[in-house]
Amino acid sequence: MFDIEQLIDFMKEEFGIAVESDEVGEETVLLYHDELDEQIISEVVLQILPNPVLFQTYIYIEKSEWIIGIALEAETNNPLFLVCLKDEVRVFEKLLNEGESKNG
Repeated sequence: MFDIEQLIDFMKEEFGIAVESDEVGEETVLLYHDELDEQIISEVVLQILPNPVLFQTYIYIEKSEWIIGIALEAETNNPLFLVCLKDEVRVFEKLLNEGESKNG
């Protein structure tokens, strides 16, 4: 599972932003594919993800609103995909089980 410490490290390494753990909101929900926004999860990634998928979301607001979502395998909590939005625009995505990443 992707935890708050990994989130803090990710934000520092990828975007140079120092995040305090007490400033982060967190929510985890089980979602079916038809509930996922195709602006956030592309059709190609959707085909890789199980249905339903557990989606862990972190929200951090400073000068911008950051939403970091991690798709997890529901039964194992194995992280599969990470997506990062800044002010509702996808700025980072990465398939966690294949090591592929794409900015912007």
